Amino acid sequence: MKPKYSLLLTSASILVLLLAPAITSLSMGGHTDQESKPVIKVAVIFQRWDILDIPAPIIMALYRHHLNTAESEYNVTFRLYAFWDRWNGGDVQRGLLRKYDIDVVIAPGGFGGWNTPREYREEILRFVRSGGGFYGICGDSTFGSLGAINLPNRYEYLLQKVLGYRDFTPMLGLANVYTDASAFDDLLKHPLFYGRGDMLRTILGLPFSRSFIYIPPSNLPILEPYYRNIVRVMMGNAPLVSGPRLRQLFMPEVTDIATFKGSDNPYDRSIIGKKAIVATRYWKGRVILSAPHPELTVENTKAHDIFVRNVLWLAKELPYLSPSLSYRSTPWN
Repeated sequence: MKPKYSLLLTSASILVLLLAPAITSLSMGGHTDQESKPVIKVAVIFQRWDILDIPAPIIMALYRHHLNTAESEYNVTFRLYAFWDRWNGGDVQRGLLRKYDIDVVIAPGGFGGWNTPREYREEILRFVRSGGGFYGICGDSTFGSLGAINLPNRYEYLLQKVLGYRDFTPMLGLANVYTDASAFDDLLKHPLFYGRGDMLRTILGLPFSRSFIYIPPSNLPILEPYYRNIVRVMMGNAPLVSGPRLRQLFMPEVTDIATFKGSDNPYDRSIIGKKAIVATRYWKGRVILSAPHPELTVENTKAHDIFVRNVLWLAKELPYLSPSLSYRSTPWN
């Protein structure tokens, strides 16, 4: 095994051990669908070419726990699927999003979305255009965006050295936002000297990093129970920033549903005030991009509920105002 991938494998394996305590008390049992409840089908997409998808079983266990726990509160039933793709084929590329009638795709993060085969991207775009929901978290918030701006000098060299490819393939462009890579300026002050060991330390630090996000009132009541609240969440990707004004003429409005109120390693205070979680439409579908990891935040039920409510909104099954109400959201609620 090449040293580069050996080190990445070690990093991912240690990350599994760091996250494992979060699920030791979780129930892995299934659930029984009831005819009176809407059934929401959620596919979590993983890539064989992304070494950070090795903790997929733990990610799936956490998602299953959060969603199953919320079923009685929100009067829905979740069905969770793990979809895997190789570079030359796999579940997404074989059209399983349509075959299984999936409601929401969750792209859980990592580097895999930054370099993808064309058919993989086209299948996801077709899915969202036809009315599906896309939830891009951490590195996959970049995948769902227009791409990254303010990249460091010689970033191609850095990508080649750390990840094995020299440039990004096109991002999905589902929302008129960019990832602001200037948040990495201190970390990548000398990109020529940033190596795999440095990346290992950065990755291993994320499960311990925390930042406060602020939930502002907005025209989308996705996180209405938490308006004007500050919630502590696990850090993930760099923040999001607005895309070109010209695109606002033909792309739907992007709504900030959470902004950064604080910072933690590996970021400096420049992220404060920038977009943490955004929501928008794309053709018939809905999109949420989240730089931080509310779903992986240990022992924080508010953060977990933010994750659940995001999924419900993407599936068009979010109760308006509060879970106790019997009627569902209108198309843009």
